[in-house]
This record gives sequence, C-alpha cells and structure tokens, in this order.
Amino acid sequence: MEHQLSNIIQTNCGKRFDLSRAFPFARNLSAPYGAHNFAVYKANQCYYIKGYNTGTSEKVLDTFVLISENEALQYLNKKGFS
Repeated sequence: MEHQLSNIIQTNCGKRFDLSRAFPFARNLSAPYGAHNFAVYKANQCYYIKGYNTGTSEKVLDTFVLISENEALQYLNKKGFS
C-alpha cells in the first residue's frame, strides 16, 4: 500500500518535515482510505506531528498538524500502534 508519494510533508503552520526520519507513534492506516486514517509521528527529537485524512479516498494522509507531546501520548495510550 502506498502511503504517500513523498516523505516530505508541510504542516498547517508551514514547517516541513521528512517523515522517513520520523518515528511513528501511533497510526491507523487501514484501507479503504478515509476519515478514519491517522498517524502520529515524533520528528527531530522534539516535534510531534499528526497526519490525518479529511475524507479523500486518493491519499492515506492529506493534512498534517503539529501537536503537543501530551496529545501524542494520548494517541499512543488510546489508539495503540498498528
């Protein structure tokens, strides 16, 4: 399954990250693609990024936002790692 065409993403605030160098914290990347898809990454040792799908069936993750460490840990505890 192809998750993204490029590993370089841009968050809603304009920061760019290479997800190939990020640690995936928690995710649900099951097919078919849709609003249930999400992934939480730790990048550059201090940034946490949540990628999610806004309802498109063409890409797994189409929107990325910076989140707090606390929110990232909540995803790890509630959603698990798959």
